[in-house]
Amino acid sequence: MNIDIDTWTGLTVSQVLTQCGTAFEEVMLVDEPPGKLRALEFVCRQAAPPRKVRLEIAYDTSLFSATRDWARALVLERTVTRVVDNGATPP
Repeated sequence: MNIDIDTWTGLTVSQVLTQCGTAFEEVMLVDEPPGKLRALEFVCRQAAPPRKVRLEIAYDTSLFSATRDWARALVLERTVTRVVDNGATPP
């Protein structure tokens, strides 16, 4: 399937994961510095070939967690501010 990652900015994390056919459980949450959730990384399985992507998300204080534990619903509703294509995944 042809996925246009250039259209993802402004969508929610949930919308992007749905387009990619990627389960939330497959997502790696990226907090930089520790505790401040800033991005997510995952493989978009619906792209041909599958692509490893990084979604940078809109940050506010609700995304700070000293225990590095974020509610799934909170993450899924975040708006994507930037998409980084890290290339095709190895077969």
